[in-house]
Amino acid sequence: MTKTVFFALLASFALVTGCSAGDGEITVEAATTPPTDNPNDALFTVKVDDAPEEGYALDGLTVKALRDGKDALTVSCTTTDANSNAKLDKGDSLVCTEGATNVLGADAAGTEIEVELYAKVDDEEKLVGAATWTAAK
Repeated sequence: MTKTVFFALLASFALVTGCSAGDGEITVEAATTPPTDNPNDALFTVKVDDAPEEGYALDGLTVKALRDGKDALTVSCTTTDANSNAKLDKGDSLVCTEGATNVLGADAAGTEIEVELYAKVDDEEKLVGAATWTAAK
């Protein structure tokens, strides 16, 4: 096998395996009410604008909020599976709240926060997409 053929095969393999995750696109819509110092605040809705045709398994989805200078926070989300195919794909959304523990206080109101959506792909957590969210004031 010549070096050229070997490198061509290697490059083809990398292209096929390299797009199993991180090839999604999301947008984030802020809730209309600002975060408070109490739990269960409505935070935002993650909308899946683009995803691979096979989608992502609903089991293993994680949404994280990252504030400057703070640890990443995992928020509680409920998935809306628009086409009822039991996969997260284009057109689906996740409505996210704080859950039973107050993870964002009133001091988060009006701040820009990075939101990241992760899915389990081949038993590993992979970044699907990220977007910036500005918490309501």
